[in-house]
Amino acid sequence: MSTGSHEALPSAALLNPLSLPDDSRIPGAPTSGGVADYERYFHISRDAPDLATWTRGCLDLQAAVLDDLPRAGLEEEQRVGIVTGLLLASHATLMSWTRTAPGPGETPPGTVTEQPSAPSTVASAGDQAGALRRWKLGHQLFHLLLTVMNTTLDETVAAARDSQWPSLVSGMERLEALYEAATAAMTYASDFPSSVYRNEIRPTMEPPFVAPGFSGVFNREHQVMADRLHTLGRALENLSPETGAIDAIRRAEASLRAAQRRNRRNHVRICERCVPEGGSLRRQHLVREEGRNTST
Repeated sequence: MSTGSHEALPSAALLNPLSLPDDSRIPGAPTSGGVADYERYFHISRDAPDLATWTRGCLDLQAAVLDDLPRAGLEEEQRVGIVTGLLLASHATLMSWTRTAPGPGETPPGTVTEQPSAPSTVASAGDQAGALRRWKLGHQLFHLLLTVMNTTLDETVAAARDSQWPSLVSGMERLEALYEAATAAMTYASDFPSSVYRNEIRPTMEPPFVAPGFSGVFNREHQVMADRLHTLGRALENLSPETGAIDAIRRAEASLRAAQRRNRRNHVRICERCVPEGGSLRRQHLVREEGRNTST
């Protein structure tokens, strides 16, 4: 025990922060699933990664998808779409590295020196473990592609604003390819019998595993993408017929819109196949909640 002046506590002895709710009351159980539940389920981490961490994540996901892809029952066009999407993600990541390239003899901060972890051999998607892994892996791929799309959308919107017509056209062409890749990714994610989805996959998105009301509406990357696509659409609407390369711009826009329509149709087909009676988990939850509220 010190007999002199009080000594400062070492930093290691400081207390961990206590998390308290804004309303100064004990939190109740969540009444419906939200973003946190959605991202926890699909193993998505929000930790502000630097470029090196992002690159490592891309490589790990790429290795896992390419390892499993030969076992997926996809058509050749869908396989090509996924591989093209992975290539575009790698290209965009490498371009980010070139924008932060060090000088001669320097080492960039956060340099990735380890090799990506070796892909693991997993069971076929015909059993629950393989199907659930593919379901989640496909959604991670979908999020990765959406992130690349959002970056590309920023660049494409800027090209429209700055009258950079060749960049605008090439941006929309990349977005079309990424849309096709995202469509293939969702087909890959659901590549197992519909009975497996209903009996084994869908229950993992319900209590007690997650809060009620689990839904894809909590996909933050998709929300950003929809907003940026709306911004791009407004920019394209405002182009004058006298704009340079207007014919090429309109062709690229039409191709992008067609890819969007194919994506929506594909999503509807997957939903109808997996849940032929209709009714998403969130819709069922909202109907139950409405029933409880009207009966009290």
